[in-house]
Parts: sequence; C-alpha cells; structure tokens
Amino acid sequence: MRYFIKFSYDGSCFNGFQRQPGVKTVQGVIEDALMLLNGNGVNLCASGRTDKGVHAIKQCAHFDLDRDIKEYNLRKYLNSSFNGEIYVSSVEKVSDDFHARYDVKKKVYSYYINMGEFSPIRRNYVYQLCVNLDVDKIKEASMYLLGEHDFRSFCTDEKNKDNCVRTIYSIDVFVLDNVLKITFCGNGFLRKMIRNIVAVLIDIGLGKRDISFLEEVLNNKSRTGNLKCVSGCGLYLEKVIY
Repeated sequence: MRYFIKFSYDGSCFNGFQRQPGVKTVQGVIEDALMLLNGNGVNLCASGRTDKGVHAIKQCAHFDLDRDIKEYNLRKYLNSSFNGEIYVSSVEKVSDDFHARYDVKKKVYSYYINMGEFSPIRRNYVYQLCVNLDVDKIKEASMYLLGEHDFRSFCTDEKNKDNCVRTIYSIDVFVLDNVLKITFCGNGFLRKMIRNIVAVLIDIGLGKRDISFLEEVLNNKSRTGNLKCVSGCGLYLEKVIY
C-alpha cells in the first residue's frame, strides 16, 4: 500500500534530509518510525532533499507499507514519534504509480534575510545579515534569472550533474519588519542553487557587485571565481505542486 504524506520540519534539529550513518536526519527519523510500524525497512521518497539547517513548511513524500493502515491512525502514530521536530499535516493513500519526486510540477522556496538588529532568538530561522540592502537592485538583478537557463554556475556539485537546466517562473522580493524575503518558484532546483543565487544578490544589494555580474555568472556555466553560499538557516521549502 502506497501512502503520500505532507509534512513540515525544523531544519535546525537535523543534519539535513537525506539519511546518513551516525547523524540525525529527517529521512532517518521518519524511516525508523515507519520500520517499527511495518516490521521491516521502509524507503521514504521525498519531493527532494534539503541541506543541513534548511526548513520545510510543506515537504512531500511517499512510501510503501506491507500493512493497510487508516490514514488518521498513521498520521497520529507518526506525529507521536517526532517530538514536535517534524509534523505530518496529511496522509493519503495513492496509486502505486504515483511518485513524490518525479511527479512534481513546481516547487516554491523562500529565503529570509534579517537586515535589522541581530536576533539571537531567530538566528536558526532567519539569516542574520544585519545590514540594509538595496532592495530595488536585488529586484532588478533577479529578473535575469527568470525563464529556462543552465544554472550550472549556481550548482555546488555541477561537475557531477549532466543536466543543470531549470526553469524559474517567478521571483518575488519584499520587506516586512526589516526582514527581506525572496521567493522562488520553479520546476526544480539544484543542490544549494538558491543559496548560491542569494549570495550574489546580497553582494549586489550591498553594492559590492554590479547587477550585470549576475548575468555574467549565469552565462559562464561554470562555478568558478570567489562565489559564496549563504547559510541554510534562512531557506524554507514552502510548497510542492503536483
């Protein structure tokens, strides 16, 4: 029986999503709980992986169980197993040909940057830049990223990727209470792609780089030069659309 779940998690509690030996991960915690219920190993297949410190408001995944369990009971069991660090908002039975990764049409991520005074309370949830940025320049620069492009320059492991072509449908930028929120909607994102893009946008917003620099990096199609990657704490998987 195949089940489809939607869930959220606090990325600061985990060493990333993907199961790894000897460390606590989102996949590992969920699979361990499912194994106890199922009586043998269960493979959790998510819409995608998130890195260490990255949060999810609405992650999605599927898995197969040998038992037929009512959705309500399965959801209740899972949420009782996670100590509040992961929360399953819905469980539903799906056909065996449904795939949580390959059936994705769009994903929405947001990155949050604190431009105000340092906040120790939010340091694991909003990137603490604590410097004002030129938001208009960031908006202008982000327009170069819209549409279909080869984003190899913004992929951390580009040498191991055959296809780095992705489509970004929209980028929304706005400020609320000194926090800059940049929201990306696309058909998929490469490893650390958004965090690498945000690092360049920050440099543009600080006046360290010209707007044209982002276009140059994009067209270069190679991760070369002194390019940075911002912390994972400010990144959230907002939504997965099927």
